[in-house]
Amino acid sequence: MKMKKRFLVGGVVVTAAALAFSGAFAWISGVQQTSNQFVLEDYNVKLHDVLAGTPVENGDAQQVKWTPGEAVDKDIWVSNDGSDDILVRVKLSETLKMRKGAETLLDVANVVHGSEEDTQIHEHVSWTTGNVKTYAEWQELTQEEQCGAYWVLADDGYAYWMQPLTPSGDEDTAGALGNTGLLVDAVTLAEGSSGAIEYTIDVEMDAIDAKLAGLEEDGATWTSDAAKALAAAATYDPMSSALERVDAALAEAETELGAARLQSAKAAYEAAAAAENEAVRAEKMHEGAWYELYAKVFEDPSNYGAYTQYNAQYIYSKTYTGEGPADVGSGDKVARMYDCTILMFDPVNHLGSIDLPDKITNTVAGADYVENFYLKNIADGAFQYVSVSKLHLDSLADKDLTAHTFDGLTVTSKVIYGSLDKEFWQAVQAGEYGTFANEPKFDKWS
Repeated sequence: MKMKKRFLVGGVVVTAAALAFSGAFAWISGVQQTSNQFVLEDYNVKLHDVLAGTPVENGDAQQVKWTPGEAVDKDIWVSNDGSDDILVRVKLSETLKMRKGAETLLDVANVVHGSEEDTQIHEHVSWTTGNVKTYAEWQELTQEEQCGAYWVLADDGYAYWMQPLTPSGDEDTAGALGNTGLLVDAVTLAEGSSGAIEYTIDVEMDAIDAKLAGLEEDGATWTSDAAKALAAAATYDPMSSALERVDAALAEAETELGAARLQSAKAAYEAAAAAENEAVRAEKMHEGAWYELYAKVFEDPSNYGAYTQYNAQYIYSKTYTGEGPADVGSGDKVARMYDCTILMFDPVNHLGSIDLPDKITNTVAGADYVENFYLKNIADGAFQYVSVSKLHLDSLADKDLTAHTFDGLTVTSKVIYGSLDKEFWQAVQAGEYGTFANEPKFDKWS
């Protein structure tokens, strides 16, 4: 096994032959260096690699029985034992040689995991990974979702940990403070494999000071387009971004009511930035998001543009679906139809009762049409941090609910299911549409 270390300005690359499986298909031979780390003043990063529950250190060899079709534990993660925040990435390269007697069945050497050439190897060897997303999956996420405790396998061959790795606590365990989650969890040889098999994983770990991630000096940053995008996302600070966004909106506010809501949003974000408790921080960020969205209601010149509001309980977006017949009760006025998604319920004030109407009608003064808003969907997270006395399930039965609809909702009195279909309200009780923040009482009568 060869070990190479290269120190950078605030960063390091560590390369090690991390694991070799070999023998007559029934054995795994592990050759690894798990104490491979670098120490440079405040930087101390360690690559952890554990085979079948036992670290393989200092180049020692280890063999465990590898039965085709059965997974063998193979844990790879990184810890920060220094004193500064860092970003880490890991590249995994594989070699697979298979022969039967004198015949070579496969000989694929030193290919990067996730590459096109690597597909041949994974016809015979499969991995169980930790929380890993592809680069394409990651690109579909919102900016807030693009940083977090997970890996992204980018198109440059590296897997990136998507948040700064803070200095660890006393425990070097995957997922603990200062430790990444698992990148690899287990490896499995395909059923029916036979002959002599040699399988090797080489691990290259690269770490950099999180404060240097955006610099352009040679050696001070990751240089590929993917690396720059991922590093920028991993160090994204939602609170700073939110405050910058609100300040910009305040500078262009056209209404007093809109400006007032933006000031409330700014106060909530400032409270989040000052909070030491993570739960308080998350709640204040959500409150700021409510006021920001609320401000758009007043900043829209027509008050019925992209967003609107009803009964001071929730904010919804609308999608125009066409014109309908004359609206009942509005003479001969044509009905303009909209399907609406509820984006957020008011998390700031305790609500009395949530009993959603099927349709909200707006009669446009002086126009030959009315607007009908049909509440169809409720967005994920719409009930977060909301407190309500009574929730009438009857009014939600025809809405498009998701697996997280009721996440974070507190019902202080009761959930009323009236004459609802039994299967629906039992599904709500069972948590199929999200988890309430408390355990509310379910009552058939109002």
